Amino acid sequence: MAGRDLAAEFRTLRELLVGVQRVDDHGPILTIEAVVALSESAEVIEGRIHFTDDRAPGRPSRTSDFDYEVRQLAVDGPKDAAELLLINLEEEALAAD
Repeated sequence: MAGRDLAAEFRTLRELLVGVQRVDDHGPILTIEAVVALSESAEVIEGRIHFTDDRAPGRPSRTSDFDYEVRQLAVDGPKDAAELLLINLEEEALAAD
């Protein structure tokens, strides 16, 4: 795992996610407002996604915490991690309906 720049990957992850809106046949599900790092080490960055739940009345802001790790979520890089996080958030938002 030597040579990986987790901080740079996290910045790419942030760029891939901020502003993304997930939709289905019934319209918007959620919109990613921000992705922030809560803590960082060489092996893991603890992050938080701020998103708007577009299906809930009043479109409330919500958060979801995640770990961006060398050996797990980030193993295939930020693009794969972004897609996995979006799927998980979409499932979370739809489960709340």
